[in-house]
Amino acid sequence: MYPSVEHAYVASKSFDGTYRKRISFIPGNKAGLAKRRGREVKLRPDWKKVKINIMKKLLHKKFMYPELRNLLLLTKDEDLEEGNTWHDNFWGNCKCKKCKDIPGQNNLGKLLMEIRKELKEDKA
Repeated sequence: MYPSVEHAYVASKSFDGTYRKRISFIPGNKAGLAKRRGREVKLRPDWKKVKINIMKKLLHKKFMYPELRNLLLLTKDEDLEEGNTWHDNFWGNCKCKKCKDIPGQNNLGKLLMEIRKELKEDKA
C-alpha cells in the first residue's frame, strides 16, 4: 500500500522489496520526497517499456474513488495537460523559459483523458 499514485509509481521503478517498503513509509504529504527518491534508484531493466502502462493502472485505481472519478468527469471534454516548470516534457508540458519552445509529450494528460473516456463509456 502506498499513500499516493506518485509513491506507488516511484516504488514500481524497482523490483527491490526493501526499496519499495522504504517508499511506502514516506508520508502521503511528501510525494515530492518520494519522487526525489525515485531519481536515486537503479531502474528495473524494462522500465522504459512499462512505465506508461504502470501509470495508467495506478490512475485507474485512483479514479475508482467516487469523489475523484466525479472530479475527472467534471472536466467533460476539456483538453487536459500536466503543465509544469520543472522541465518534465515526458509526463507534461514544461512552461519555463528554457522549455517554452519544446512541445511536451503530455503523457499524463493523455492518460487522464483516456481514463475519463473509459469512465464515460462505463456510465453509458
